[in-house]
Amino acid sequence: MKKAKRTFHLIGGANIDILGKSFESLRPSDSNPGKVSISFGGVARNIAQTLTNIERPVRLMTIFGDDMLGRQCAQDCLNRGMDISHSQFLEGSSSTYLAIANKDGDMSVAIADMDILKNLTKEAVQPFLDKIEDHDILVVDTNLDPDMIEYITSNVSCILACDPISTTKTKKIIPFLKRLTVFKPNRLEAEVCCGFPVTDDESLMKALDYFRKLGIRDVIITLGVRGGAIACDEGIFRYVHKDIPVISATGAGDAFLATYIAYLNRGSMIALKYAVAAAIATCMCEATVDDKINNDYLEGIIRDYPLKIEKR
Repeated sequence: MKKAKRTFHLIGGANIDILGKSFESLRPSDSNPGKVSISFGGVARNIAQTLTNIERPVRLMTIFGDDMLGRQCAQDCLNRGMDISHSQFLEGSSSTYLAIANKDGDMSVAIADMDILKNLTKEAVQPFLDKIEDHDILVVDTNLDPDMIEYITSNVSCILACDPISTTKTKKIIPFLKRLTVFKPNRLEAEVCCGFPVTDDESLMKALDYFRKLGIRDVIITLGVRGGAIACDEGIFRYVHKDIPVISATGAGDAFLATYIAYLNRGSMIALKYAVAAAIATCMCEATVDDKINNDYLEGIIRDYPLKIEKR
């Protein structure tokens, strides 16, 4: 019997992304020569864009600002094949994310103006949730208020995936960790959840075990240039990759989660290889989302930057 086609659902932010990258080492309290670019972003929208690039069916529910940039962002989503029929337009400025990166492309500081998402109501969300099938995947965006996260995660029975985004926003997902199927924190975010430092391989394995005991099926803790670790039904593994020329790491986490869930039907370890490849591709790209990402491109990255995987 042929499996039903899986749809990917996202409720969360669609932002106007402004990225400033310094040409030299950042000097605090001073004007730093560099390059500024503007693009469309937001965790939910970024993940949706990567999923459409990999030719996966996507539904996105968000709130666009009823201004020029907001409408351009919405049109871009439609042009990419996203179903945004449940999204709303509200008067006012669009959700905006401002990031400042150092000369190596790593984010030094960011400001997120996401207040528009506070206007999302349970009454508006429920018709969107009603269309989600059990075999589908829903991404939980921690830019949402905690009561909305609680409502969403308690009213679906599908696969739930989450990247907690930041140490501050990680706190929102802690009460609902047991409801997740896929969880992808970085080291600092994992520490917030676990309540103990993750400083070496021993504490990294302890953190993975902590999440697995909560009932989370797939846990990936990322460590930046040091790779990461995964605990899943196939076992516990530590992985590393060779050095890459980083232009900007902004958006790499979104690309990772999007690609991981896109290939999850092929097994967790295969999904991991494609996900790391997508993160590498994004780090080598100036844009928040690398539009070159598709199956063939990812397979090329996997060949050029093979993972070294060690079972623990």
